[in-house]
Amino acid sequence: MNKNILITGANGFIGSFLVEEATRRGFRVFAAVRKNSSQGFLAKSGANIVEVDYHSAANLAEVLRHHNINYIIHNAGLTKSPSPEELIRVNKELLVNLTEAVRSSGIQLKKLVFVSSLAAYGPADKQPDGIVKDSSQPNPVTHYGVSKLAAETYLRAQTDIPYVIIRPTAVYGPREKDMLNVFQLVNKRLNLQPGILGQKLTFIYVKDLVRLIMLAVESSVSHKAYFATDGHVYTGDAFPGFVSEYLRKKAIKVRIPLLLVKGLAFLTEKVSGMWDSYPIFNVNKVNELKAKSWNCDVSNLEKDLGFKAEYDLTKGIPETIEWYREHKWL
Repeated sequence: MNKNILITGANGFIGSFLVEEATRRGFRVFAAVRKNSSQGFLAKSGANIVEVDYHSAANLAEVLRHHNINYIIHNAGLTKSPSPEELIRVNKELLVNLTEAVRSSGIQLKKLVFVSSLAAYGPADKQPDGIVKDSSQPNPVTHYGVSKLAAETYLRAQTDIPYVIIRPTAVYGPREKDMLNVFQLVNKRLNLQPGILGQKLTFIYVKDLVRLIMLAVESSVSHKAYFATDGHVYTGDAFPGFVSEYLRKKAIKVRIPLLLVKGLAFLTEKVSGMWDSYPIFNVNKVNELKAKSWNCDVSNLEKDLGFKAEYDLTKGIPETIEWYREHKWL
């Protein structure tokens, strides 16, 4: 049985773990990367590295046809940009190109798993029962979330494509850089708490997430979407609190008012702009910090996909710290 899988965004944080998990499960992995991009953690993965032009449906079709691809995980995307139009162009239009390539290539696609985000539906604040469900009215609060929702809306209309959508909440673990600053600050005995009191937050460890995605690939399920968390809802203090505990460093908690947070984000944007970059901590991102709850419904994961998280924060954070220390990131 042919088990050739194309993984886009394979040289990123989640993508590199996907390559490893798919290889472990016996798939022949084709790791899609942009031309001249860094191969990162793929160098020792044993995967077949394929340079692709995501903006060319014809190029993607040739890649699919040449390697006789049966499965696709579309993980490539853009998480931050000062331009909402660029986020749409990347996060929706790359998916459009990929589905058009599937049709024109003539391959027999068994599954396309699209890695979206909880940001596509937004927080639970405006949901009548205080939890985001697949049946909820989406309410994205960032340009990134809007772009992911646009991609989802397109994909849901492609009835001939056997897709599954996975919407992870905040993902952490080894190799992750965006949440690394929390570990680094706590390591310096500083616990910054931006946002409101009493936030309800959700997380998923990267190894759990990639296992869930592969279960979706291998399942008979199609034309469905799932939120992805570890099944727990945490207070805003929990993540830095566990980091402090496992680093064995008592950190001074400093709560930053939202008005000041927004001012700092604005300043960070301006300073980063001097180097033609755009920070993960930006003014639009503050909308997520204002949210009271990121609780979402994951009750169907075990029933439909046989998934139950193996990691909560008490298990995932120590493993992450160990990796950061080993690789001199912390």
